[in-house]
Amino acid sequence: MRSKAKKASTQRWDKGSKAVKPPPEKRNLRIELLWLLPALVLGFLVYANALRGDFVLDDQLQILRNTLIQDGSQYWRALTSDVWKGFGGGDSNYWRPSFVIWLILNFRSFGFEVLGWHLASVLLHLVVITLAFALLRRLAVSAPIAGAIVLVFAVHPVHCESVAWISGAPNLILGMALLGSLWFVNLLGEKKTPLRWALAIGLYLVALGAKEIAILYPLIVVAVLYRGDRDSGEKNGSWARILSIVWPFVAVGAIYLITRRLILGTTARFAEGGASLWETILTAPAVFAFYFRQMIIPFRIEPWYPLRAVTPENIGVSNFIIPLVVTIGAGWWMIRMAKLSKIARIGLALFLIPLVPAMNIMAFGPENLVHDRYLYLPLLGFLILVVPAFTSLLQRIGDERIARQSVLVFLVAMIVSVPLAAQTVRYNRAWTSDLALAEWGTRSDPNSAENYQRYGAALLDAKRLEDAVAALNRSIEIAPTASTYIVRASALIDQHRFAEAELDLRAVISQKKMSAYALYRAYRDLAVCLENQGRTNEAIDTIKQGRIRLPHYTAALTGKLLSILSRAGRKNEALSELNAVRGQARTESLPESRLLLCGLGLLNLELGHPEDARAAFVEFLSVTQAMQTPGIKQARAEAEIALRNLDRQDPR
Repeated sequence: MRSKAKKASTQRWDKGSKAVKPPPEKRNLRIELLWLLPALVLGFLVYANALRGDFVLDDQLQILRNTLIQDGSQYWRALTSDVWKGFGGGDSNYWRPSFVIWLILNFRSFGFEVLGWHLASVLLHLVVITLAFALLRRLAVSAPIAGAIVLVFAVHPVHCESVAWISGAPNLILGMALLGSLWFVNLLGEKKTPLRWALAIGLYLVALGAKEIAILYPLIVVAVLYRGDRDSGEKNGSWARILSIVWPFVAVGAIYLITRRLILGTTARFAEGGASLWETILTAPAVFAFYFRQMIIPFRIEPWYPLRAVTPENIGVSNFIIPLVVTIGAGWWMIRMAKLSKIARIGLALFLIPLVPAMNIMAFGPENLVHDRYLYLPLLGFLILVVPAFTSLLQRIGDERIARQSVLVFLVAMIVSVPLAAQTVRYNRAWTSDLALAEWGTRSDPNSAENYQRYGAALLDAKRLEDAVAALNRSIEIAPTASTYIVRASALIDQHRFAEAELDLRAVISQKKMSAYALYRAYRDLAVCLENQGRTNEAIDTIKQGRIRLPHYTAALTGKLLSILSRAGRKNEALSELNAVRGQARTESLPESRLLLCGLGLLNLELGHPEDARAAFVEFLSVTQAMQTPGIKQARAEAEIALRNLDRQDPR
């Protein structure tokens, strides 16, 4: 009796999740598009107010100051290095060549026209929606149910961080590549051809180059290919068939891991001040419960959340017991559903497997344990679980025709999408500028030192100096960090409070463990403080000390030395310094390094060396022809004017 009941339950589930798949050749493309079109239209409209947003957060560094994506001669270096190397940032866990290619293509297409960048992200989101619909139809999900799933997916506010934020594109690229690869994997399960293999593995490589979590993709492949003996009638050979398709993806993943380690020099880096293994285990239920809540009730949607690691000292009902109950209950339900249907197994795999790495909070800073962007693919998997289950429930309650129930589910999805879309439109406003985002962040997590640091930096850019210093003081009160001292020093310099800024910068330089870019800023700004206090020789010595400690920033620091020596009347000494590092100026990652060549031309012109000046200007214009940062653009204009004047004097 129990086995019959289980079989009947399985049949009801399968009816609710499949809903009569006609032969592919009999499908009406127009009807298919009718079910997909609402998701595409709303998926575009909800992000219309994000199209005019600025470059924010990482965009400033990975795009505006990234010389490797702007200089064609540096493309190979960009593809074979850490994503943060383009602006001289510190080491990280991120080698993402697919994302770098995306940045290069967008930069070549749009330059710094931010509308084009945002439009490209939104269109990529629409591609993911289309692929999700196509894959669901391929997996025998009815058109109305597939349309309902992608409609909610299209407008859900947890996607704002991936779509409205330009640097959230790795999630979009990952989603596009994995769903495309799964399409061809499904075809490989029917018949293996070289073209299908090439496309499936090629798209998997794209996914690996977008985000590291793609290494777990073979597990999703197993879920797609697996058919229970009851469903397939296969007594033997089912796992052999699966492994024959999975093993090439495992091999590609292994090659990727080896290559990644060779490029980054390590397998993984853990965040400074991050959680311990025991704290990670204790916090896992809270993290899972957070993501589960965000998918179901995204009432509170923020750029940063006040969730902190659970420790033996702060463990309690709200941060451990309740999340543990939610985790166990949700896990039990999802596993139970996955046992009843293949589509549910695929949904569980798409939900859980990409989310597992996000549970490893050891890799995150203490104030950055959760982010909505990690839900981009998991939300699709969750909807693949929930929407067919809701359809099956309607069938059991009403015992009506599947087609009618499927249409009803689609109508329910339309209704649900309205508040979700409204929340998305509202939250997009946070991503329109650094200041808007920082203000939102301080409201959402007022006890975060990082949030107040970002707020102070944004206020500094807006020239609200008093407010900036106050915000940075608050950040230091919560948790003093070297980066906050550097930003506060910049605000103090703008207020001509050079002695106070000097104290902050010396505190930074005295630290032994610092990112190279932070140290570069500290040495550069300390020299500014000293020069403005009339201590020119100390300023020069500071720059020279910085060059010894930071050899990869020699040209950029020498550019600052040029201005100090020139103002001190030591122009011949400055010329000697610039000529000594001229070669390094062409390849250093910071935009300021290239400016040294323009400075060399201007100095030669001033000292009466027209031919040397001409050569320096020509070289500068050559190595910066694709670069568009404000400083570079202004220097290029000066160099072009200087060259025209030289040509008039000596037309030859």
